[in-house]
Amino acid sequence: MSAFLDDISTRDGLKAARAHIGRLGDERAWPALVALAAELEARQASTPAEARERLHALSDHIEEVLAKGQDVDSALALLEVARQPRDARYQGRLCASRRERELASLLATHRPATSFVELFSHRRGPEDLLELFACGVHELVLRGADLSSVPGVLALQEELSRRGHPLAVLPLQRRRWESSFGRLMGTEELDPYDTLGERLSSASREDEEDEYTAPDIRLATQDEPVPPALAAVLVSEDGEGPHEAIEQRVLKLRPALPKAPSDTMTSLLIDLNLPLMKDAAFVVCERDKLSRVADFFFSRVVSRARGWLGAAYGRLALWRTLEALGGIEVSWSTDAPEKRWNACTWYQFNGSWQDERPRIQGVVCLRPGGTSLALVAVRDTTSLW
Repeated sequence: MSAFLDDISTRDGLKAARAHIGRLGDERAWPALVALAAELEARQASTPAEARERLHALSDHIEEVLAKGQDVDSALALLEVARQPRDARYQGRLCASRRERELASLLATHRPATSFVELFSHRRGPEDLLELFACGVHELVLRGADLSSVPGVLALQEELSRRGHPLAVLPLQRRRWESSFGRLMGTEELDPYDTLGERLSSASREDEEDEYTAPDIRLATQDEPVPPALAAVLVSEDGEGPHEAIEQRVLKLRPALPKAPSDTMTSLLIDLNLPLMKDAAFVVCERDKLSRVADFFFSRVVSRARGWLGAAYGRLALWRTLEALGGIEVSWSTDAPEKRWNACTWYQFNGSWQDERPRIQGVVCLRPGGTSLALVAVRDTTSLW
């Protein structure tokens, strides 16, 4: 047993233990860190409840040190730690698969795609760390890696498809409108698509299109069935179910609005008298681009602050929501989804009050032809924007 762990009940003792773990990392003593991780878990049963959090913090620190190691042996050591069960009282609702998502994020944050791909040959069968590798692929794809022709990744994709795994439907290349997601996950990269010139030209095109739709048209609306996945991206704060305060509507419009300026959509939102925005003092709706709508949604699910799903399942939830908003189901392996979503007209809106009630944020998708729209909104209790 490691004697230094006996002193972690004090702040100085915990600090010293973290420093010891850091030194082991500097010395590349990876087997010692794997053994220490197992020892920390073995101590859980005999540790008072109020002190277990310190053991968990040290376990997390070991995983981070291993993830930051730059050789293959440190990565393999992290896989060994991943195979060790974490204390059930720590996990609670944090199931084993959720922990693998976190470790996938750690690896993708601190290592290049080539390092991660090298680990595929070290799996111990089809069940071994399946969730870690499935999620790690999309963690890297959204950071800019193109894994669509990597043999090990393709083999994993086939395996996921045979199992009916939900992540199997996602493409292995990042789409243009996903190009800012790497930054949202903390990866610094230059986005070649999100340039000032493109934003200005896009705004100019939108202004020209707005000239053809009068803002004072009186609309008749009829509710349509709401697709099950319309609010897939709006999860609860524990990430285990839908958010408790959401609004979902699909409406048929008469007359059609091929393009609608922001004023028209603002008036429509007010006339709908959405329950979440009842008596709102201010309703603001603005035309937006698909990429910024995607950023809004993805920010919700990739952050621990609001129902963290992680990059892979966050991406899946986003695609499901966009598909439902766009109103047509097509294969995600082609460019058909992007063509459909780019043909839609997108808006972001919010409603607020003069008191301290949390504001409402939402997205409207005016579908091609302007004969129908879909909207989804959520009450934000801990707004990040």
